[in-house]
Amino acid sequence: MKKRLSINLLTSKIFWESMPLLIAEIARREHYFSIFDEKNMPSLDRLLDCDVYIDLSAIRDVNFYRRLAKHCSRRKSLGKKVPLMIDNPVAVMNSMDKRKTHRIMPDLIPESYNLNGLDNIKLINKFIKDKYIVIKDPFSWWAEGIDRLSPKKALKKYKFSRNLIVQKYIPFSDGVGRVLTLNYKRDFKIICAYLRIPNFWRTGSEITSRYELIHVNRKLYDFARAASIRSGIYFNGIDFIYHDGKYVLIEVNVAPGFRDPYDEFKIDTPKIIMDHIEKHA
Repeated sequence: MKKRLSINLLTSKIFWESMPLLIAEIARREHYFSIFDEKNMPSLDRLLDCDVYIDLSAIRDVNFYRRLAKHCSRRKSLGKKVPLMIDNPVAVMNSMDKRKTHRIMPDLIPESYNLNGLDNIKLINKFIKDKYIVIKDPFSWWAEGIDRLSPKKALKKYKFSRNLIVQKYIPFSDGVGRVLTLNYKRDFKIICAYLRIPNFWRTGSEITSRYELIHVNRKLYDFARAASIRSGIYFNGIDFIYHDGKYVLIEVNVAPGFRDPYDEFKIDTPKIIMDHIEKHA
């Protein structure tokens, strides 16, 4: 008989689409579980007093993850148990700030520069021959805080702006790809890969998309594996565009939704996720 795990789930209303699927799978396997809402947080000791900690919350407070990382280190130093973390706070922080993601994977992303208000004109002028560029808030979510405009307009609008990213605009031809991956200590697995085909130049909130399952060839597998391992994210939603014969990373996502492939393609995403977690817990 398999060990019955104690699993703590941290969630929020915004992610309640996928969470019921996972809760049902955990209950079916007869594991013990507790559900915490991010707006009614227990102590960090209570949160980490389990075999597996799963964060599917919408928390964007870097200070929370800093405190969580310190608390994990303190528990280790005291000889206390630290659960299997999905996801570990350092990986979460690196994914939240796209500037950190870009430092980790400069060869996988579009040409990008950080705007600090000092040399914005010089950096934006690197794209002066392009029709469009993209200006991003490094902490943007669901394509919020993203502006696509001409370099000339960007020079006027963002000449002195700080804490932004200027990025080469890469249009998609078929759609924006997503690969759902699991990775723990190099035990890497792709759950599925699919295209989101929006009715707009980007995906994101309030954008309607249709979905198309895609085959994972060796090139896509190697790309997804590299992004997954370098990010350090256990359960990852890797967004990409295929352009000029290669895969280009748009961003990595902790706590990615997994209801779309469950509904659209009948892929049993919660089963695949729990199989991987049980193997390592």
